[in-house]
Amino acid sequence: MYRYFSIVIVLVALLSCSTRPRVPRGIAGEEKMAEVLADIYQVESVLGQTRLSYNSSKEDKVSGYYKYVLDEHEMTKAEFDTAMSWYSANPTVLSDVYEEVIEILSRRDAELKNKVNKEKDERKTLAKLPGKTELWKDSTSFELPFDPKDSLDNRIPFNVEVDSLSNGILRLYAAYQFTEGGFLDSAQMKMIACYADSTIDTVYYQIHKSFNKVNGNISHRVVKSKELINVSGFLFDHGTTTQSKVSIDGVKMTFIPTVGAEEIELH
Repeated sequence: MYRYFSIVIVLVALLSCSTRPRVPRGIAGEEKMAEVLADIYQVESVLGQTRLSYNSSKEDKVSGYYKYVLDEHEMTKAEFDTAMSWYSANPTVLSDVYEEVIEILSRRDAELKNKVNKEKDERKTLAKLPGKTELWKDSTSFELPFDPKDSLDNRIPFNVEVDSLSNGILRLYAAYQFTEGGFLDSAQMKMIACYADSTIDTVYYQIHKSFNKVNGNISHRVVKSKELINVSGFLFDHGTTTQSKVSIDGVKMTFIPTVGAEEIELH
């Protein structure tokens, strides 16, 4: 799974019999240290996939990723360095921390695989249902930013008029691949379903940031008592204080009548 696992396991085995001191006050506890190190290893995994050449500009970007992790855990670099110095000087405690790191990463990996498998199963089930209507008529591929000189407002709005659809599942799908800034930015899909009675439903999907291609989708159930007349929103929406470069393709918007699909769980 992760290349460092074998190294960590050897370290744990060699140090398991040593005397175990207590973490002093002012040093990050074992549980917090394990969470920080797990996040750092995940950053390193992402950076490894980008195959960065470590010139000065790339080093600045890499440092920014590590700072982001420490900020998320409300820890300064000095505090992290001090903690690592103490743990390195006390390898029996460090070995226990790395055991917890392995558990955290294994658990995250299993959760991600379960989520992906559930989404695949759902798509297969929905694909078998009759009467599917394709609603998306616009381009299915986009590159952001549209204007390289103005990369702060990276949003793709859409607006689709429909013919009074009712009793079914509305699905919006797109594939995303970040090429810069994606690991840090907060991005989402947003879909607004508008009905004939002037009511609306707004649904969001937090886009998983990755330098590999990832799938984003929103599913929304339209009940029998409602008539859907318009769908609007954003394929990509994020704060204007951040910058992203992202490729988007495979955009689809589908309405599937509910025929034997009442028990399908939407994610």
